[in-house]
Amino acid sequence: MKISNKRNLLFLGYFTVIFGLVNPDEFEPIPQDGFFNNLNHPDWGAVDDILIRKSPPAYQDGVYEPAGQDRPNPFDLSDSAHSGESGLSSARGRTAMLVYFGQQIVEEILDVQRPGCPREFFNIPVPKGHRFNPKNLDNLQMPLQRSRFNQRTGQTAGNPRQQLNEITPFLDGTLFYGPGKAWTDAIREFKRGYLKVKDPSTYDDITKQFPADNDIRLPFANPPPPADHYLKPVKRFFRLGNIRGFENPFLLTFGVLWFRWHNAIAKQLGDIHTHWNDEELFEAARRHVIAHHQKIVMYDWLPRWLQITSNGRFFNIPKYSRGPNESCTGRLCAFNGYDSEIHPGISHEFQTAAMRFGHTLVTPGLWIRGPKKINDCNWRNRTIGIPNQPHKVHAIRLCNAFWNSREPVESMLDDIVRGLASTLAEKEDHIVVPDLREHLFGPLEFSRRDLVAINIQRAREHGLADYNTIRKAFGLEAVTWSNLTTNTDASRQKAISDLRSLYKNSSSPDLDIFVGGLLETTEDGPGPLFQSILIDQFMRIRHADRFWFENKDNGYFTDAEIEDIMKVTLKSIILNVTDVKDDEIQDDVFIHNNSTGDVCPQPQPLKADSNEMYKNTGIHIIENCTSVQHYDYFSGSGAAFILTFVALGLCVPGTVGIMVCMAKMRARQMQRGRQRRSPHRPNDDPNVFTAVEWVGPNSDERNVKVKFDRTRKKIHVEDMRRKPLRMLDLRTVKGKVHYRTATDGLQNVISIRISGEIDLVLKFLDMEEREKFKKNLDNFLVDLQIEREIHQFSEKWIYDNANTKEERQKYLDKFFRVICLQAFNKNPGQMQIESMSGDDLNRVTKIQLTRTEFADALGLKPNSIFVRNMFMMVDKDNSGFVSFQEFLDMFVVLASGDADDKTRLIFNMYDVKKQGKLTSKEFARMIHSMLDLSDSSISETDMKALMGAMYKAVGLKENSDIDFETFSRIFASDEYKSTLQKATLGIDALGRDGKSDGKSSMAKKRTSFFQSYKMDTDRTLQRTNTKVKVKARTEQLPTTPLGQRLYEFTRKIENNRLQIFWLTLYILVTLGIFLERAFYYSFEREHAGLRRIAGYGVTVTRGAASVMMFTYSSLLVTMSRNTITFLRETFLHRFIPFDSAHAMHKIVAMIALLFTVMHCVGHGINLYHISTQASTDLNCIFREYFRATDVLASFQYWAYGTITGLTGIILTLIVIVMYVFATPYARRNVFNAFWFTHSFYILLYIFMVMHGTGRLVQPPLFQNYFYGPLFIFVVDKFISLSRNQVEIDVISADLLPSDVTALKFKRPINFEYKSGQWVRIACVKLGKSEYHPFTLTSAPHEDYLSLHIRAVGPWTTNLRKTYDANKASSEDWTPPKVLLDGPFGEGHQDWYKFPVAVLVGGGIGVTPFASILKDIVHKTSQPIQFPCQKVYFLWVTRTQKQFEWLTDIIREVEENDRRELVSVHIFITQFQQKFDLRTTMLYICERHFQKIAGKSLFTGLKAITHFGRPQFQEFLESLHSEHPEAKQIGVFSCGPPPMTLNVDKACAEANKNEGFPTYSHHFENF
Repeated sequence: MKISNKRNLLFLGYFTVIFGLVNPDEFEPIPQDGFFNNLNHPDWGAVDDILIRKSPPAYQDGVYEPAGQDRPNPFDLSDSAHSGESGLSSARGRTAMLVYFGQQIVEEILDVQRPGCPREFFNIPVPKGHRFNPKNLDNLQMPLQRSRFNQRTGQTAGNPRQQLNEITPFLDGTLFYGPGKAWTDAIREFKRGYLKVKDPSTYDDITKQFPADNDIRLPFANPPPPADHYLKPVKRFFRLGNIRGFENPFLLTFGVLWFRWHNAIAKQLGDIHTHWNDEELFEAARRHVIAHHQKIVMYDWLPRWLQITSNGRFFNIPKYSRGPNESCTGRLCAFNGYDSEIHPGISHEFQTAAMRFGHTLVTPGLWIRGPKKINDCNWRNRTIGIPNQPHKVHAIRLCNAFWNSREPVESMLDDIVRGLASTLAEKEDHIVVPDLREHLFGPLEFSRRDLVAINIQRAREHGLADYNTIRKAFGLEAVTWSNLTTNTDASRQKAISDLRSLYKNSSSPDLDIFVGGLLETTEDGPGPLFQSILIDQFMRIRHADRFWFENKDNGYFTDAEIEDIMKVTLKSIILNVTDVKDDEIQDDVFIHNNSTGDVCPQPQPLKADSNEMYKNTGIHIIENCTSVQHYDYFSGSGAAFILTFVALGLCVPGTVGIMVCMAKMRARQMQRGRQRRSPHRPNDDPNVFTAVEWVGPNSDERNVKVKFDRTRKKIHVEDMRRKPLRMLDLRTVKGKVHYRTATDGLQNVISIRISGEIDLVLKFLDMEEREKFKKNLDNFLVDLQIEREIHQFSEKWIYDNANTKEERQKYLDKFFRVICLQAFNKNPGQMQIESMSGDDLNRVTKIQLTRTEFADALGLKPNSIFVRNMFMMVDKDNSGFVSFQEFLDMFVVLASGDADDKTRLIFNMYDVKKQGKLTSKEFARMIHSMLDLSDSSISETDMKALMGAMYKAVGLKENSDIDFETFSRIFASDEYKSTLQKATLGIDALGRDGKSDGKSSMAKKRTSFFQSYKMDTDRTLQRTNTKVKVKARTEQLPTTPLGQRLYEFTRKIENNRLQIFWLTLYILVTLGIFLERAFYYSFEREHAGLRRIAGYGVTVTRGAASVMMFTYSSLLVTMSRNTITFLRETFLHRFIPFDSAHAMHKIVAMIALLFTVMHCVGHGINLYHISTQASTDLNCIFREYFRATDVLASFQYWAYGTITGLTGIILTLIVIVMYVFATPYARRNVFNAFWFTHSFYILLYIFMVMHGTGRLVQPPLFQNYFYGPLFIFVVDKFISLSRNQVEIDVISADLLPSDVTALKFKRPINFEYKSGQWVRIACVKLGKSEYHPFTLTSAPHEDYLSLHIRAVGPWTTNLRKTYDANKASSEDWTPPKVLLDGPFGEGHQDWYKFPVAVLVGGGIGVTPFASILKDIVHKTSQPIQFPCQKVYFLWVTRTQKQFEWLTDIIREVEENDRRELVSVHIFITQFQQKFDLRTTMLYICERHFQKIAGKSLFTGLKAITHFGRPQFQEFLESLHSEHPEAKQIGVFSCGPPPMTLNVDKACAEANKNEGFPTYSHHFENF
């Protein structure tokens, strides 16, 4: 490469010096972060040092509120003081090279542009009519963020806010090498001591080198180019040291020049010092580049920046150091060599105003000049691609080049350098060109801004005092409007005049420093204030830098080296690193002086927005700036936001819908499961057939036997156990019997229709079996001389048109309502038949009841003697049916007749021969028939004893006939007359509702436990089997309603004090967690900024999040059944109600759900607010989340692109599914789905852990709540797994009445439990993972375990089918094995801890008490003492025949209860909760039998049998009379919810009584 003679001389001299350099390792490296530059004050001048103040702070509140809030709007000040004509060139020949070199100096020593975290906005209101506000909006503001500051300041007036300089203030090469070593390493080549080169082929050709691409995405400042108005990737930049080096092409040009200069020096050093390694070469080159930069800044640029007089003299910069004999005057004499007590920090006045003097010099663009031709400067043009702009222009427009700098620099760097040397700066005045004052770059939401307004607002934000105060601080006098400037030009005077108007002609100018300082500007340069600030700053930088190149004490350079450094100029650097020739630029590139013949003066000044053409070429000189544009950060997020939350919201009804569909599918599956296959059982009897009866579309099919009874002319339908189901009476059939046979499918269906009867629809194994049945039926009907008719239809048609029981029942209901209407003279509205049509009424009155329907109406069996006799008596016309009138006549007598009438009715029913008397056999048959009503029987011995007692009571001899009078004395005596008077036939809704004595007839008809008591005349309550007599108590309750409620409330608190205490404590802890987090994020975490963006909603969501962590973790404890069972056996059970763990689980789950909803809704609001913010503003809040600077953080990013957002959505879905399928409806109908979805808790906790690890807002806290409960739960689970993986043999499986399945299986070794405890079992055949809880019915002393399980749901129904031996495929069938988990504790096991225990069992709910009763039998036979002194067992059942297994247990208890510990009472509710005629007769017989036998007529037990439901409150209150010493009575109930609810209400009412014991209720529902 050929270079000029000047270039050769320069390098010859320079490298002669460095040839003798010592090893670079002997030098202390220049610290890149500024620390320990000053050994006495290591942090002075370091990165993040505070900006120093030369004038007193003037914050509005003295602490941090911006100053000058009463001053005019910065936009008004900008328009008034700094607008004007552009294109006025520098009066002293300052060039654009000087201006943009000054900008790169700022980037070297000062960076206060990054806003603080959290973002604080000090926006500037845009006035109406302003160019930024063409629509005259009221609330439009130009965004301005407050600077980052030292968090330890800004707390008090003595320590006001101090902003930070994020780089060192030294001229130490930050501009070239980056702000730290990591950055430097990223831009190094690590070869030859080079900075990294884009094209390695240019290693030896410095003038062609460019920095490497930023493919590693160094975090350069990367605002959106305003000309394009969209974000671009940061990888489009070069790898340079200057973070903001790509703001404009001119600044980038200097970055490339210095990059090349480093490599040029490194190359020459490498050529000379061949033994140096890369690190040695790099450090030596770095040290010299920094020194050259220091020299050019301090001795070339700064004098011309501060002052150029009219005669061409520059500002005199004092020497670095003076000898001891050298004199000095003036304020700069304090600077003499390196001084460790001089602070190098950038001053606020320098940063916010003085250095911004250069804004008035900035040109609207730059001429582009190619290589010089003969007599031609070669002014080039360039093509631009901006819409609505010229295609070609001659100058680079600054406003459109912001952040689009690489393309022009890479393609025309040399042309730009020539243009910088030729283009003159703007005139030294108060005017700022539109490119800065109207078209400065900005964020997406405000793409163009006003730099002057920003300068003014920034000084206010930093708390700077007014202009005159700062003048005084720098030793200058205050000025007035008249002497504000020495310039008298019209523009300057107009600006002052406009300012005075803005300040309302105030006497003294309360100006901002930038406005006042810039108005001082003269053609020589900055005015007195700015000049003072500037020289002070640069002197402090020079003399506070221990590594300054002239400081000989650091040993960096010798005198000769310093002398050669002083010879380096910017032009010499340009000539060595570019192809610019010596004659193409002037020697002093900072000044262009036409009078001295400097090369290529600019063709003409560049005028902004002039639309001028260049020399009539048709090519524009410069284009216009693009206009301001705004941006809504939520754009592109709206659809995703709405769809996401709508979808999540719809997941709730969607999941509910899925659950309902699954329930219906399950119901259909069960319906199909009900459809039985006709059993093929060989039968030799031609009158008996086995089939499946189709009952109706909503009923189960059933296996039946159909029997032809020729003798009685009936068709009997029985179940497989020969229990009568229905019968068809053919004796009175006058018409034809219709057959309907199916012609499709298996052709195995036949329907039999008889007038007045429900269709009998049968399904046989195949067509052959059906035809055999039809043939025998034909023969049967022929024998009875009944005609028949055969029809053929499809199977579906037969089902759809069948006369079913369900269909007929609708009319029977109306039938009975009309009967009631006629019998009691009620109005149609009372009977709910006012909407009945005439056709329906006519059809109802023509209904004739069959014997089966008659029996069903009475709740009896159709084949019972009682029904037969009653039916025969009512059927007066012997038609075989009971007509409407016949039934009405009977009912009127029963409904309104007196005791004698009803006694006569019963007597006549059994006086079938109408003799007026009953023989002893007929009387016994009557009793047997009534016993048959309750599925009871009686031995002959007991029958004789009963009849003997009755005969004796009326004075008859044994076996005598009984006439009506005697019959009345037995059943209608004074003792029983009132009871019989109230007796009816127990058809619901037919009883009289009249009132008398303030009590309903229903209440009077009821008999409870207390009819076993009799009231003596002395008003004492005497029990028939006890001698205890206690005076009647007097209840003293508060008289006022408020007092009563308060008393009731206090009693409830007393009874549930432990539960209330722990629940209250838990809620208080929950609230405490919520409030602590809410307070933290409202006040203590205020600096993080999230609350300022999202409002106080973020405090709510963070509080809710912590509560969720606590509650969901707590659920694990309530799920640790083994742990709870163990702890309840310790002393802790006295203080902690472990039996309420299940209820607590539900409560905690509901609390968790409440705060989950709060959290989700809050985050919906928060995410909206966050998605409306600028991505750069969010970076300081969510620092754990890195995004490329060109990627906007949309809602989609936060929701789906972050682990926190994505797991949050997944967690929401999991919670929705789990909670929906945990509803009672789901547990009842789709238990498998409930079981499966509830196992999602594993996923719930996994995703909760992942949710926190995202660290979006805070470090993960979930583990603080989670690990403890998790440990307990895991240990507990291992205990369960150690048990329930063992398959246990089932010893026996019995199918009991009422769909109860009794399982007896082996007791595992070391399986210890207490009576009343429960276990979880899984049937191997039904699935090893599906466990269900059941109470043990075996006792602890037994060597086996037993369960009694009622089929009420899908799983229990399938279990019953699984253990149905009748469905076994082989005779050697063995019951499937089970898996066992448990035992687990519940309240029932504590029965023995109370002095008096009341056990109430309803239906299958007696199972826990079966175990307890067995345990009592065992304990009473052992010399064991326990606190319980008396046990009352109340068994509420429709009929004791349903649970004969329990009757055997009770009998065993009575036989072995030597201490008379247990008192058993059985309540039979089969007759619909009221005493009717038949049960009244039974009741009378029962009482007679008890008197003489001491046991029940029905059960054979000593236990008293009652008819109806117990009056729990009366019973509980009577216990106080029976056991006055008892302070606490334990009440344990298990059964259907209505029963346990009644018991609970009774306990609550009994607890209201003063002086009574406390009734502690423990219950379980099934």
